[in-house]
Amino acid sequence: MSYLSLLYSGVDEEKYSILKKLSLYDFYEELNKELVKELKTSPDLQTKCQYCQAKIASQAENGEKLINLCKQICNIIFNVHDILDKCNDKTGNKACNYMGYWLYYNVMSLTNNQSLVLNFYDPIFMYTTVNKSKFNNCFLKNFNLDKNKFYIKKILYEFNEIYDEIKNKISDEINLNIQSYCKHIKENFRFYNEVKDKCSNTSCEYDTELQAFKNKFNKTDVLEFIYEKCKYQKTSCKQGSNAEDDVPCLRKKGNPFLFLIFGDDPEHIINILLNFSLISAPILALFVILFKFTPLGKSLNKIKQERKKNGHKKKEENIQDYMKNYAAYLDSEMKNRVHLGYHAI
Repeated sequence: MSYLSLLYSGVDEEKYSILKKLSLYDFYEELNKELVKELKTSPDLQTKCQYCQAKIASQAENGEKLINLCKQICNIIFNVHDILDKCNDKTGNKACNYMGYWLYYNVMSLTNNQSLVLNFYDPIFMYTTVNKSKFNNCFLKNFNLDKNKFYIKKILYEFNEIYDEIKNKISDEINLNIQSYCKHIKENFRFYNEVKDKCSNTSCEYDTELQAFKNKFNKTDVLEFIYEKCKYQKTSCKQGSNAEDDVPCLRKKGNPFLFLIFGDDPEHIINILLNFSLISAPILALFVILFKFTPLGKSLNKIKQERKKNGHKKKEENIQDYMKNYAAYLDSEMKNRVHLGYHAI
């Protein structure tokens, strides 16, 4: 299953693997480990778990897989008594809520047939009721939603849950993953603005999550923190309204015309510049000079000076090494591509 509330692919998917370390996704991983374990049950437990087979039609699409998932959950409820304790967030019923989202996501990956989903949750409800004292009175919720609406609800809920941890991550200026965390914030703000107008009243299935998202992220102090740490600024949204008291869309601080051409991802800009060298090395050199004096370059120098002032000598040396290595890599790539371009003429 995806560890991300928003689905990234390719290079971005590897980059966003940092999210796996957050409490919510770390707990999902613990639950996933239980699913891949071989079922070794006692005769008594086998009898209990057979109720899955009695309720779920094996002939239905992915019926056998649903039966197997049901038996795995049965085993977790009766055998893995400490599973909820493996969640790092001990607040209230967080572990139970997280497991509820995790389970419904797994069910939705197998079927969107609501009558089949209802049959799946019948034995699950019975198991949690029978073993409630050892399962922390946790009743795994049947959300009764189709796949698309549930995914929207899940995305909004998850980001609300993980933001405080992300906030702590981007507060540490030495953290090399700040831009990845910041991009995740920006993408979730964009997503919120895409879906909010589709939910126009309180009867909407994800209205609670939308309101919680808005109430958390439309506050001035929260937004100012994100603007400062991520070097972002407010921008108009391509979709959704742009009310003053709502959650804004975000973009990098700097020249909006250049971002329109290159985008606001530094790695993407560098790749464009390197590829451009096949056309014209002098123009590439001009762009590199301009890039050096953009707000990104100034920000790097500012961070460098602040860390030096604060006595982060060892970390400063590491950053200097990293920048030198990256500069050497960039220089090598430029020379190589100019060489290829010259021989191609």
